[in-house]
Amino acid sequence: MLQLFGTSGIRGSLSKITPQLFMGLGLSLATFLKNEGEVVVASDARTSSEALKNALSSGLMSGGCAVADLGLVPLPAFAYTTRERKSKAGVIVTGSHNPPQDNGLKCYDGRGMEYTPREEEVLEDLIFNKKYKSADWKKVGNRSHVANADEEYVEAVLRQVPKVERETKVLVDCANGTASNVTPIVLSKLGCKVFTINSSIDGTFPGRLPEPSPENLRNTCRLVRDIKADIGIAHDGDADRLTVIDDKGRYITNDSVLALFAKLLLERHGGGHVVTSIDTSFRIDQVVEKVGGTLERTRLGKTHVILKEKPDAKIVLCCEPWKIIDTHWGYWGDAIYATAQLIKLLDKSKCSTAELFKEIPDYPQERIYHPCPDSLKQPTMALIRQRLSEEKGVASIWTYDGIRVNYEDNSWVLIRPSGTEPKIRIYCEGATTRRLNELAKQSASLVKTTIIKEKKQKARTKESPNDS
Repeated sequence: MLQLFGTSGIRGSLSKITPQLFMGLGLSLATFLKNEGEVVVASDARTSSEALKNALSSGLMSGGCAVADLGLVPLPAFAYTTRERKSKAGVIVTGSHNPPQDNGLKCYDGRGMEYTPREEEVLEDLIFNKKYKSADWKKVGNRSHVANADEEYVEAVLRQVPKVERETKVLVDCANGTASNVTPIVLSKLGCKVFTINSSIDGTFPGRLPEPSPENLRNTCRLVRDIKADIGIAHDGDADRLTVIDDKGRYITNDSVLALFAKLLLERHGGGHVVTSIDTSFRIDQVVEKVGGTLERTRLGKTHVILKEKPDAKIVLCCEPWKIIDTHWGYWGDAIYATAQLIKLLDKSKCSTAELFKEIPDYPQERIYHPCPDSLKQPTMALIRQRLSEEKGVASIWTYDGIRVNYEDNSWVLIRPSGTEPKIRIYCEGATTRRLNELAKQSASLVKTTIIKEKKQKARTKESPNDS
């Protein structure tokens, strides 16, 4: 079982994410790569990122790898550069959508694909069991600084997406992240009239928290409406996440965005296979079936693993809420490239953003979380699984990532421990608003009472240890 790596890379507070850990991870990765070859490194703008990146680079170099340092770039530009340079691997220091005080990293192979759980297990074995190996003094690696990686990425995106024919007014919210110098430029060069908010790089995230959630984007939604923009676009701190706001200032449900991209790519490629995560809506199934594609679900944060497991499956899209992997472009979540594709689709459709999403089925959803210490996640989830397995009116139950109960009326509930934060998350979708409210209330109560029960049990165990 993985101890460091979670749903997507390693993430946490600076009590866990330390320079010492990153030094060891760098040396372990160098050992994994046979103590040779180039590794691309980059970082987001968090206050701790430079120190952590330096520690990581030291570990890589002491293990014999050459380090190509891109500096501050969004994740899509980093992954693209890793592939284009034909490097052996890439590591980006980023806290992604986590709060400003957190940080972490993600490891990628030479194709720009995030490491699989099996590869992460090997790295953990190397670092925990101190199996890493330093290079001989003659083979210690060096570090070079690579300029203009973001500019080269921008030009590559523009080669793929034609300019718009009508002027499209776009409000872009980059969360003060590393896309601040990239997404607005891409859209401007496409011919859009671009307005920005929270688009100066600042690792303290003064404008809003990095996660592009409805709660964090209330002001952005209002501004889209107030300036009469045609569409609003929002990212997280490293721009692997895309949120869409329509011309009426309404937050578009993430699953509707995924369903639209599934339709776009299946039609473009004459069918194919779509991979999505366990926490997504049945609306995606309905859209995929309508346009003649096939669909499967897997663990959250691991949709890319299917690309390795099923190389002949004709996969056109791997996706999860906020994250879109267009396999004909690259093997990484790329919110910037997806934004360009969406703007071009909007231009071609000759309709408004609200009208563009009218063809996608819509069902009410709610996402809730409860704080839960990592030490209590496993026993809490065991009790929750037992309770939900007794539910009535159930069509199916999925247990490969938390537990998801699919009801006969097409409503569903997913309860799973967060892989990046001390939380248990609840995802609900109802066939009606009334049904959603019922499921959300029941699920929230179940999680809350179970966590309280486990905390009391742990306290009693500490007070009354077993006799030896």
